[in-house]
Amino acid sequence: MRVLRVGGVHEPFNLPWLRAFEENAFAHLGVEVTFTNFDGGTGALVGALEDGAIDLATVLTEGGVTAIGRGSRIRLHSAFVTSPLRWGIHVAAKATQNNIAKLEDKKFAISRFGSGSELMAYELANQQGWKLNDTQFVVVGGIDGAVEALPKHKAHIFLWERFVTAPLVEQGVFARIGEIPSPWPSFYTAARPGLLDRDRLLIDAVIDIMFGYAAELVTHPESTIDLIVDRYGMSRHDARTWLQGVEWPSTTMVDTDVLDAVVARMVELGRIEEAVPAIDLV
Repeated sequence: MRVLRVGGVHEPFNLPWLRAFEENAFAHLGVEVTFTNFDGGTGALVGALEDGAIDLATVLTEGGVTAIGRGSRIRLHSAFVTSPLRWGIHVAAKATQNNIAKLEDKKFAISRFGSGSELMAYELANQQGWKLNDTQFVVVGGIDGAVEALPKHKAHIFLWERFVTAPLVEQGVFARIGEIPSPWPSFYTAARPGLLDRDRLLIDAVIDIMFGYAAELVTHPESTIDLIVDRYGMSRHDARTWLQGVEWPSTTMVDTDVLDAVVARMVELGRIEEAVPAIDLV
């Protein structure tokens, strides 16, 4: 049986994949799906796709677009989560910089360059009228690295999904001083180079099955909330709020207008040198 290797971050967005692979839902297609968590976020996922270590990944839309705009041969398949991502703006719990205006010229902890945590730092800076340079970024690898870096003042700001970090805020590790929602759909499914050219119909079928599990999660909110609380350590209140705000599509779809807008924004922020047509992304 063929193995299809999927990667993603350890966040409840990926529950449809996890539920489907746990129930071996793809066996009738002659495919076994595995799922691997990547602590390093979209930057690490893009690297794994490029190296052929995984076949598919749920990547932040801006991260996937930027990677391809910089020459990566990965390709986007379809929207995975169509609701915006709610990025929390975090500082160390005891930091004196307790509002966004005081963070100008401070250092951002990012999972790696090319990740959403870096790209959204530019979005935040643009909104605040700041200018960023490379010396303001400290690569920490993910949440665990930020937990170490912020209290030691190696970095001062950490952008990450606000519900995932909520337990750390409640524990007094981070203070959340604001939010910045992504101005576009959160996630796309990305494929390693060449995969869609050879196996698009199979990938379409696999993702259609996964979306069936997404619909089931929404249809049975109480059991889904139980899963989120158990697997991700969220409070029931946060889990419920998160579930009410997330939107998975029901079909594989590509909105080229959305992708064109993301490309234009990344060019404006200086993350891509020149615009890439949406047709070249998918």
